[in-house]
Amino acid sequence: MSEKILGKCRRFLGSLAHMRKLQMQVIKADEKSVTVVLPVQDQLLSPELDTYMHGGVLTTLVDTATSLSTIPALKEYELCPTLDLRIDHMSAPVTSQPMYAHAECYRVTRNVLFTRATVYQENPSKPVAYAISTFMRPGAGNTDLAFKALVDGVEGTI
Repeated sequence: MSEKILGKCRRFLGSLAHMRKLQMQVIKADEKSVTVVLPVQDQLLSPELDTYMHGGVLTTLVDTATSLSTIPALKEYELCPTLDLRIDHMSAPVTSQPMYAHAECYRVTRNVLFTRATVYQENPSKPVAYAISTFMRPGAGNTDLAFKALVDGVEGTI
């Protein structure tokens, strides 16, 4: 595991208030992939909807993991907005186990990053969902320098 990549991913995630509210954590990051965990939480239970969690939470988990997977794919950090995100649900999650999203960026072009993810609970071979997403590369000089410094771990930022 690359501690440098893991640190970048954790600083990015920690800078986002809604990720902290959902208690998402990066548990693994290397040159090829990132794994994010969403712990079991009462605030995610929705008895009125008779489901474990709102679909927006699963979408946020996938968007976060696939976005983080772009960090090791690029030589320098770039803030890359989501262009497209597709989730194929494979099974219903159970309420007693955390949810994991393992994501990788499998293709980098001058303008677009292509990623995919598997969402699972106990076993990655029994997925809750598969996802693919693309991210736009706005180009050099379009990432806020203070935020880039924060993600890079440069002292004295934000």
